[in-house]
Amino acid sequence: MEAIGTLAGGIAHDFNNILAAMNGYTELAQRLVANDPIVAKYLNAVAQGGTRAVSLVRQILTFSRPQEAQERKPVELAEIVQEPLKLLRASIPSNIEFEVSLDSRLPPVLADATQVHQIVMNLCTNASHAMQDRVGRLGVRLEEFSVDKLLAGANVGLRAGPYIRLSVSDTGHGMSPATMARIFEPFFTTKGPGEGTGLGLSVVHGIMQSHGGAITVYSQPGEGTVFHLYFPITAELSRKTAAIAEATPAGHGERILFVDDEPPLAQLGQSMLEEIGYVVECKTNVADALALVRANPAAFDLVITDLTMPSMLGTDFAQKLLLIRPHLPIILTTGYTANLTQERVREMGIRELLAKPHTIQSLGMAVHRALSKPSSNIN
Repeated sequence: MEAIGTLAGGIAHDFNNILAAMNGYTELAQRLVANDPIVAKYLNAVAQGGTRAVSLVRQILTFSRPQEAQERKPVELAEIVQEPLKLLRASIPSNIEFEVSLDSRLPPVLADATQVHQIVMNLCTNASHAMQDRVGRLGVRLEEFSVDKLLAGANVGLRAGPYIRLSVSDTGHGMSPATMARIFEPFFTTKGPGEGTGLGLSVVHGIMQSHGGAITVYSQPGEGTVFHLYFPITAELSRKTAAIAEATPAGHGERILFVDDEPPLAQLGQSMLEEIGYVVECKTNVADALALVRANPAAFDLVITDLTMPSMLGTDFAQKLLLIRPHLPIILTTGYTANLTQERVREMGIRELLAKPHTIQSLGMAVHRALSKPSSNIN
């Protein structure tokens, strides 16, 4: 698993750089042709493909090791679960009846919407495969559920307390105890060649771990299967918080140095930031960027740097910058976080860790937060 994780990280880094350029320039182009419905339609199709590719990279990383969810926000799970169900209903044979019960009055939870989509798609697809040769029923239920000490003690990852429980059930052939013992292992599958990779349930398990939740399964041969997924309810979240859509904050001419060894990404970062009101200089050579700051430490209000560059890691570059000018706001961007977390980079004096590929909104929000934080809050 460690070797697979290392390989996946390398793939994700290179692939995310490609996706960042594709998705970013598509987003910029969409802003230019908003009044041309035909071109906008084509660009929307490109953007949707890019979004699916980003989801695929995250899936590769998720099964290999639990990752910090980069896009976890307060969400209404009922709304998120409904979206993949519409796609599934069109693709699953009509001999399988859907039985859906989603309580829309549930409190919000912190979740990554893309990863919740993955969960629903994977579990419902597996359920349909278990019933492909018979008339069956696929059940999807979302409800508030209180985990007691007995259930928590019997399942690793569960604690007593309130959860939102997502259940996916089928009336298929079920599983033996021997199969159930291995279903979350990567590459383990009971399907024939070409029918499955054995990654689906590994992905789901990793996602639930990264969300601080848990997954349980109940099955008997000939009696079907039910998966229960537990998303913890965070007391301080409110329905009002979940409904607020963050607008992209505009800049007011603040000066930003953008450093990335990939020229298309450096130019993209400059274009995105200039689009929302910042003055930007981009560099593809970290030594040139360092010399620029040394020559005039007060020339920039913020520095944004990639993590992986040929001559120097972004974390090392940041440390050199902070020696020149303590409390200089710095954002670190990366396509693969590995063991880096927001807490760890803040301990280094870096204000934000931003995952690639980013949108104008996610980049703008990160810049706004980094510039707004008083230096006394930075270690």
